[in-house]
Amino acid sequence: MSFIKQLEPAYISFYVTFNQVKEVARKMISDCIDKEISISVEAEDFNNSLKVLLNFDDSSLSDDEVGILGSSGFYADEPYNNGDIVLGEMFAGISEYEVQPLTGEDEEWGTYFVVQISYTDYKSFVE
Repeated sequence: MSFIKQLEPAYISFYVTFNQVKEVARKMISDCIDKEISISVEAEDFNNSLKVLLNFDDSSLSDDEVGILGSSGFYADEPYNNGDIVLGEMFAGISEYEVQPLTGEDEEWGTYFVVQISYTDYKSFVE
């Protein structure tokens, strides 16, 4: 007999691919400057957690475009901050999310990582 229905979930986990992060970043950046730029996504271990880095080269942008991106929080020399901004957009409306300290590879998805949110946040967000 299973007692799982009597248990209250604590967290919900989501697989987030590097490609999904890139797509959200592309949209956010093109919404700011109406231009697509090359973006790369990486992840690094950081104090028992995982930091998502979003790198881009702003050398092809005008000073005005660099300024506009900067006013939105995107800076070519701040890949950690860029990653935080994109993840914040992906999980907007959720009070807190936690990136788990591991990445995985999948033939279909490519590189991915896991993000957990509280079940309470999930439930209030989807209802």
